[in-house]
Amino acid sequence: MYVKSNQIFQLFSVMLGLPTLLFSQTRNQLCKNELSNSRPNIIIIFADDWGFGDLGIHGHKGLKTPNLDKFASEGTDFHQFNVCSPVSSSSRTALMTGQFPSRHLVHEHFANHELNESRGMPDWLDPKVTTLPRLLKDAGYKTAHYGKWHLGDVPTAPLPVSYGYNETCVFNGNGPQVEKGPKMYPSAPFTENCVNYSIDFIKRNMNNPFFINLWIHETHQAIEPSPDMRIPYKDIAEPQQSYYSVATSADKQLGRLFQFLKDQGLDKNTLIIFSSDNGPESNNNPKTWNSVGETAGLKGRKRSLYEGGVKVPFIVRFPGITPVGKVDSTSVIASVDLLPTICNIAGVKLPKEYKPDGENIINALKGISYERKKPILQYWQGNAAGFNWPRLSANDGKWKLLMNYDKSKVELYNHIADWGEENNVAEKFPKEVDRLSKMCLDYYHSLPLKPQTAGAKVLNITD
Repeated sequence: MYVKSNQIFQLFSVMLGLPTLLFSQTRNQLCKNELSNSRPNIIIIFADDWGFGDLGIHGHKGLKTPNLDKFASEGTDFHQFNVCSPVSSSSRTALMTGQFPSRHLVHEHFANHELNESRGMPDWLDPKVTTLPRLLKDAGYKTAHYGKWHLGDVPTAPLPVSYGYNETCVFNGNGPQVEKGPKMYPSAPFTENCVNYSIDFIKRNMNNPFFINLWIHETHQAIEPSPDMRIPYKDIAEPQQSYYSVATSADKQLGRLFQFLKDQGLDKNTLIIFSSDNGPESNNNPKTWNSVGETAGLKGRKRSLYEGGVKVPFIVRFPGITPVGKVDSTSVIASVDLLPTICNIAGVKLPKEYKPDGENIINALKGISYERKKPILQYWQGNAAGFNWPRLSANDGKWKLLMNYDKSKVELYNHIADWGEENNVAEKFPKEVDRLSKMCLDYYHSLPLKPQTAGAKVLNITD
């Protein structure tokens, strides 16, 4: 492209007698524009407690998500995506760093200092670690974060801009705050405000490649829709009315962002990802406040290493790269893959000293046959009641193993063929059990764990 453009300008310069200086300046501007246009814009929409089943396109019979359904029809819907943690802060750490969160001592959600200390956690994610926004910012991207933060919100925590952003406006973090709305309806304008910030940021930076982390909050407790948000579901009983109302409202606002990008002609060079930080809230918890998300038949929910806690929506729209209207039910991918993959797409080299747990999944995004080489390893030290009992898991190829510390309880599933993890085949495949349990324990013993205080096991505060 550069050689052809150069030749064209030389030809016109001779024919028209343009001064050499003018030609040189025009050529340099063209090259600058070609470089800018060759790097895609990137938007990651990360919802909060949005279950795999909370989409019309995933078979939900009551909840309407027309904009996300259309978005999926324009890209690829991946059904084997794993977020590397069943709770908020650690899941977000995996996305930001491309590394399993417990490598950074982020095992559960960040809370007050006493609770963080009781869990053997710091009070915030170290701002000096390698992060996706910093790598992109250093490479010339304009970067922003709008919405939930939850990577440290004690008063002394670093500002979110410290992690590689030009601009931020957050909830559950320090610095400029997203307005959540009137106290009676805290969910009402959240995504609307975050989309407003995003659109304003894009308007001011559309001549540069830009990166936005848009982390919405609606489906997380407490769920309190405004009267206007309830109108589409006025005949639906609670708690579904409240839940459906806020999810559909968020969908509407995301549709407004999608349309803006199309109106500006930016959609063809913008990679957009929609996903969630973990599975839906446990609807038998009296504190859930109308949080009744769906897993689409997956076992477990938020706080569980079963698929219902860590397998969530992952829809990618990237014109010219991702196949249109495709459902990929075999490519095993994870949130730690986003950093190396996006850096590859953006032409950003990873630091020599950086060791990602994720891998470049560009072939999966292109719809090319893809087989994962690295395992997905997880550690859960929170409440272990019911489906939350597994402390460790290893996902390698078609196999997923769950176990406790002493290996007295082990389960093995073909998680691709056995969607609901109903058929434990541990006794039939002892070699796989030995291989994957060793993988789990090796990972656990490699972690820089700090001792938990005595009170940690009885504390169960919802994030």
